[in-house]
Amino acid sequence: MKEQLTKKIKILLRYLVLVVWGTQVFSVAAQENQHAVAGLVVNTSGAAISGASIKEVGGTNSGRTDAEGRFTLELSTADATLQVSYVGYVTQEVSVGGKSSLRVVLMETNEQLDEVVVVGYGTQRKANVTGAISSVNMKELESRPVVNVVEALQGTTPGLTIQQSNSQPGSRPAINIRGINTLNNNDPMVIIDGILGDIQNVNMADIENISVLKDAASAAIYGSRASNGVILITTKKGSKGVSRVSYDYIFAEQTPTFMPQIVDSWEYAELRNEALINSGRPTQFTAEQIADFRANGPNTNWMKEIYRTRAPQQSHNLSLSGGGDKTTYLISAAYLDQESMFKGPDYGLERFNFRTNVETEVSDRFKVGVRAAYARNTLKDHAYWTDWLIEQATRMPSIYPIRNAEGEYTYPSGSNSNSLARLEQGGVRKSANDDLSGILNAEYKLWDGLKLRGMVGTQLYYNRMKENRKAIPGSGDLENRSTNGSQRIQNITTNLILSYDKTWGNHTVNALAGYSYEGSTDNRFETFRITEESNYDIMGGLQTVNTGNQEWQHEWSIYSAFLRMNYNFADKYLFEFNLRDDISSKFRRGNRSAWFPSMSAGWVISEEGFYSEGLKGIMPSAKIRSSWGLVGNNRIADYQYQANVNIAQGYNFGNTMYPVASFDAANPDLRWETTQMFNVGADLGFLDNALTLSGEYYVNDTYDILIEIPIPGLFGGGTPIQNAGRVRNKGWEIAARYQFNTGAVNHTVSGNLSDSKNKVIDTKGTEWINGFDVNTIVREGYPINSYYAYRWDGYFQTAEEVAQGPHVDGITPKPGDLRYLDKNGDGIVKEDDDRFVLGNRFPRFLYGFNYAVGWKGLDFSMFWQGVGQRQVWLRGESVEAFHNNNEGPVFDFHIDRWTPNNPNATYPRLTVGAESANNAIKSNFWIENAAYLRLKNVQLGYTFPKHWTDRVSLSRLRIYTSIQNALTFADMKGGWDPETADGGGRIYPVNRTFSVGLNLNF
Repeated sequence: MKEQLTKKIKILLRYLVLVVWGTQVFSVAAQENQHAVAGLVVNTSGAAISGASIKEVGGTNSGRTDAEGRFTLELSTADATLQVSYVGYVTQEVSVGGKSSLRVVLMETNEQLDEVVVVGYGTQRKANVTGAISSVNMKELESRPVVNVVEALQGTTPGLTIQQSNSQPGSRPAINIRGINTLNNNDPMVIIDGILGDIQNVNMADIENISVLKDAASAAIYGSRASNGVILITTKKGSKGVSRVSYDYIFAEQTPTFMPQIVDSWEYAELRNEALINSGRPTQFTAEQIADFRANGPNTNWMKEIYRTRAPQQSHNLSLSGGGDKTTYLISAAYLDQESMFKGPDYGLERFNFRTNVETEVSDRFKVGVRAAYARNTLKDHAYWTDWLIEQATRMPSIYPIRNAEGEYTYPSGSNSNSLARLEQGGVRKSANDDLSGILNAEYKLWDGLKLRGMVGTQLYYNRMKENRKAIPGSGDLENRSTNGSQRIQNITTNLILSYDKTWGNHTVNALAGYSYEGSTDNRFETFRITEESNYDIMGGLQTVNTGNQEWQHEWSIYSAFLRMNYNFADKYLFEFNLRDDISSKFRRGNRSAWFPSMSAGWVISEEGFYSEGLKGIMPSAKIRSSWGLVGNNRIADYQYQANVNIAQGYNFGNTMYPVASFDAANPDLRWETTQMFNVGADLGFLDNALTLSGEYYVNDTYDILIEIPIPGLFGGGTPIQNAGRVRNKGWEIAARYQFNTGAVNHTVSGNLSDSKNKVIDTKGTEWINGFDVNTIVREGYPINSYYAYRWDGYFQTAEEVAQGPHVDGITPKPGDLRYLDKNGDGIVKEDDDRFVLGNRFPRFLYGFNYAVGWKGLDFSMFWQGVGQRQVWLRGESVEAFHNNNEGPVFDFHIDRWTPNNPNATYPRLTVGAESANNAIKSNFWIENAAYLRLKNVQLGYTFPKHWTDRVSLSRLRIYTSIQNALTFADMKGGWDPETADGGGRIYPVNRTFSVGLNLNF
């Protein structure tokens, strides 16, 4: 493997040498006498701008202004030109003209095309980008009371789909870029400061920039795992001559956004009697009992009883940054405490973050940097399964109290459990997660424009879990179970990159070639013991029954070589070419290597001579671009090309031997899954570029998909992975941003809208159905994992309609029951013949809208986010009255049920037991419209004037209040949140968060 890669690296280095030689013939080296200049940089109000960048045009000398806006710089010539820039201001070029002192005034600007965008292994001016890249405006995410940056990103970027199905401490929102490309893993690649990282463990206050790479032109440089897109995160660093101390504090209260509404006890009793009568059974409640319920309750909402009315959350961020002439530094620490909404012994999440970024210029040619980060997550939770606890609470009707008159927990039904008892007395699960990463990088300037960069980074992830589950008297639980587990993952990343940047006349060339290595080792161990001692958590000893353990170890590695070349002619014609070769250990020799090329081009029409001044007055910037390329995916379990033996702990009818039970079949012909991406886009600017508009259209074809093709269970072993599928995913994106002033008031309006839709093209003639509560199907011609069930066709209104059919096979319906379409017209509705493809859980037509306004020290912002189309299939106790013959619950929407006097009801007749079989069948009656519009964040703040803060030795003081998930507009049955996952509705709620905050800068 290494010999093969070495040959390819030599080819790439020869290519780079040719590029350097070819461009050098157009350049002439010059030596000039040095000249010193000092200066002051201010804004139009005369206020000093600290941290402004000062660069000598055509030279290597550069610096930054200090806290008072001043700078000094040694120049190569007295006639040099300086480029002065700062975020939010127009970049200026100032001729020195032999002067030794300058005063530079920067004007605020709405210009967005001069922004610098982070790309793979480098940066580019936004105006010169030819790929589909979105850069997140971190300023708009400031001060949001979120637990991690993923929550804050929702709705901010077109094509970036984030689904937060719940707010339970430690939960992980789902992330997708441009929809679903594969039947395999669809998670994007996340790179933090050059190495693979966990986006959930990054302190949002430490982030300088987030770039989302969405097409092959931007992502192919990463080759492997880039088929699902790439998220690049760059953390902050210090500035020369500027020292800052910053402190942020947020205190918040969490409450559920939605909570199911159930009927009172007396209504429940009446509806229960009705259901029993409809099912041919005697009633359960007398008129006297119903009257007592009406007068005295208890009207217990068991789902509400397991939650607190509110739970506090707080965060602290402290950072120190600055630098001298040669060295810059940033040191930060953060603390988060999120308490759980569950009642119980202090459930919740604590996170501690620490980061240090240091860079130093050893000489004019050589600089080194060190970046280190540490995150510890400590999660304390109940010892059960969250969905099961919520399920048990959902099944309890309002007629039973949580506790009896003596204050003891009640267990009113043999098939149900008291979830509150388990939360408060059933034991705890504690996990401590340590995430430590370190990066050492260096850069050496070989000569003008030619640099050699190297980086070595490592990430160590260590997790320890201890669970002590206790038996609860009266619940039927007699076992105390202790479980200990640990996991240790170590990732190593190295790369060496040679880059060359040169401009001569109208020609600009940027090229790089490099080598990288990534390796990972994953070790896991778990052991358990079942005892009669409730507090017995020591796992060693002589116990030989009701105990066990298991252990795993996995390793993988990737060797890569890559190159990129950009050519820019007069900022008018733009070209880019990328190529990467990945060699993965997940495939056998001969199939390990794969090449991933991409190419893109852009045409800045507004730079053409025929682009008239009148047109420039309307649309000063206009660029069209297109890209094509290949990216790969190798996200399968390790060792799939080899046969793996599984050892079972005993036979089915005994426990004395440990035989070989089964094996996972090997597939030595496995090869890379590949996605071909095509993208066209346009970037337009209006009103002096105060209004910018961008649009994208893309088509992604993924082939050789790595999937398990279902085979008969009689095979006796694990199904082998195969390259056997093809999926097409296409969509479009629109984003707009407008910045303007009305007098002293600053306005920013931005929005985005996007859609993606996938279709299964080929599954080698097979299809498969998944799920228990909810069935999904993978079928050619339809989206991946589409819902698959009967189609509802109204109610049977009369006995005559029932007699005419059609009927579900083996069931005789009655008036008020659901009727289903008989696809083949044989009068019998059967699974084999009459099921339909009925929609998809993946959201479509995603949109976000942000408005921010500032006047003097006041600022106000609101951010709306939503989904235009999404289906959610709710089943069981989340929507069905008396589900599975359990006693409850009954929701408020069940009141509008079918009766002879209410034939157009929203719910069928009430039934229990076997009489419910017809209506409980899987059909689109239970599929909900989960489209929604949500006021994701609204914030009001005030920044105190500088003459006030100077009195207390502060450079900035801001106070603010904010609400996260403030309002939601949706149409879901039962009061479930529209972002909830499909199934039984057994989901911890999404939280609404009220917060106040403070920001101090020294």
